Amino acid sequence: MPARPRGKLNIIRVGVLALQGDVREHLAAFRRCGAEAMTVRSADEFDEVDALAIPGGESTTMSKLLAAFNLEKPLRRRLDAGMPTLTTCAGLILLSREIVDGRPDQLATGTLDLTVRRNAYGSQVDSFEADLVLSELGDPPFRGVFIRAPRIHTWGAGVEVLASVGGEPVAVRQGLHVGLTFHPEMTGDDRIHQLFLEQLESARTEDAA
Repeated sequence: MPARPRGKLNIIRVGVLALQGDVREHLAAFRRCGAEAMTVRSADEFDEVDALAIPGGESTTMSKLLAAFNLEKPLRRRLDAGMPTLTTCAGLILLSREIVDGRPDQLATGTLDLTVRRNAYGSQVDSFEADLVLSELGDPPFRGVFIRAPRIHTWGAGVEVLASVGGEPVAVRQGLHVGLTFHPEMTGDDRIHQLFLEQLESARTEDAA
């Protein structure tokens, strides 16, 4: 489904952390929504973007790659400075406060006040899809694609639940951070990417007022 019709947004540059996962799909979705999108693979590139998307993948492997390429420190620096994020699946795990079944050396930045469990629904064969109701998107429901998805076990008072499955959060927002346990980039429905960009544009307008 194409993005919802909107007035033209001021150009926002979004980076997609390009270590693993559906990087091209996220880039394409943001570009269809009118944003400038680029890959982020080096420390300097973190400073070139207004926001960052961290795609799915394998969270322990992504932690190791961030360390191997000396990217953990620049990532933390930009997060501490308030850089907004859209995180999906493994990306959400990396930004959580606690990973209940994680490795001792696994990255959890604490950006999102969440406790999560990896691969909580089972293995690859247990992947599934579900219709999600997000009030800000309107109709029709958003089709969520869950692949070795994490589960959000606990969340803090500052976390807003945007969508649930079986009473458990699968989409959350904390300030300018949107975290998802599913893969919106795999659906062809750009409404969540559009919503994220509109949220950034609104914050930018408020800062300029």
